[in-house]
Amino acid sequence: MAPSPASTQFNPLGLDLLGRNLREEMDGRPRVPLDEVKPFPGAGLYALYYKGDLEIYKGLKDADIPIYVGKASAGDSSYGDAPNLAQRKLFDRISDHRRSINEPANLHASHFDVRCLTLDDIWIVLGERALLRAYSPVLWNTVMTGFGGNPPGQGRRNARSVWDSVHPGRKRAAGLLCNRSYSGVEMEGLILDGIEISLMEVGEQRDKKLKEFRNRPAEIIWQEGKSSGKGPKPVLVFRKGAFLEENGRFGVDLSDIEWQLAAVPEQKTTEEVVFDAAEG
Repeated sequence: MAPSPASTQFNPLGLDLLGRNLREEMDGRPRVPLDEVKPFPGAGLYALYYKGDLEIYKGLKDADIPIYVGKASAGDSSYGDAPNLAQRKLFDRISDHRRSINEPANLHASHFDVRCLTLDDIWIVLGERALLRAYSPVLWNTVMTGFGGNPPGQGRRNARSVWDSVHPGRKRAAGLLCNRSYSGVEMEGLILDGIEISLMEVGEQRDKKLKEFRNRPAEIIWQEGKSSGKGPKPVLVFRKGAFLEENGRFGVDLSDIEWQLAAVPEQKTTEEVVFDAAEG
């Protein structure tokens, strides 16, 4: 049977096509040492690449695969005016990351390169999504939540992010309870599996592995209980061994925290844990 001329409709702005174009353009940009980036104007997308000696990241060291992808928008005017393209939005965002990376004892800005892609604001949000899809799973955007987010607020009892668990030392994480979903050993397994998928050739086998990875169950360690109306909310602990070991690893004083053992709730998938961390 002859193929129909009315085959699948082509979308020149489809996310997959946009992702391939952006990845090709990003891969062609020069990698600049993060600690040597000079001020430049504009907004757009950027990608960080690890080149240090931590054993857990050795699979990425010689691979041209980003460990983090991010964006910096030029900003909108309430009057619809064009953004000021002379502002250093992208450079300032990268500089913030450089300072954050220099806080943990096991990281330094000299362990990273960065690529930058300046763009019009109309493409930046969509472009970040497309790049994340093209490189997926991008380690510090997905598996290791907490690197690029804002400091935790004061309205709830916050947990240490996966990023701050693997790279302790940031002031913003001081005193936080351990991660809610993963022990240190479990985090290491997730990271190594995520890197392995990142290094696979694009195709059905990689898609299958990525789907399994995203649907992997995570057994929660602790969560906040309901308030009794007075004082802070109690901490419900579902995995006592992991709770005590992980908080001990970070020197968290549990003597002033009201915690109690509780029945294990329904498991979540890795993807759900990542979503909850981004929302929380």
